[in-house]
Amino acid sequence: MGKFSSFVRGLLIGGGIALLLSPKPGKDIRKDLAEKADEALDKVMDYADQATETAKETAKEAVEQVKEKAQETTDTVKQKFAAKTPEAGGKFDAETEAPVTEVDKLDPIEEALKTL
Repeated sequence: MGKFSSFVRGLLIGGGIALLLSPKPGKDIRKDLAEKADEALDKVMDYADQATETAKETAKEAVEQVKEKAQETTDTVKQKFAAKTPEAGGKFDAETEAPVTEVDKLDPIEEALKTL
């Protein structure tokens, strides 16, 4: 950063000397400087907008990649679980994604009779 700050200092000093030795009156110089500052500000705003859009696009792509990877991982885990537990037969409760057990298949009347 030392070279850059030296460059900026030199730029400011050179600009100041150029203003002092300029053949234009001060009013014209101020007008020119204001116009140049407006142009520079417009360029900076354009670059900022472009950077924002690029960041948004990159973030969206990253989110999509993470979603895809999470889905792949979920599918892999489900397959491995189904392979390890053949007695479950790959049956899952759709709401909780927990294996369906025999107790889940009983209706409330049968459950009450079993407790008696």
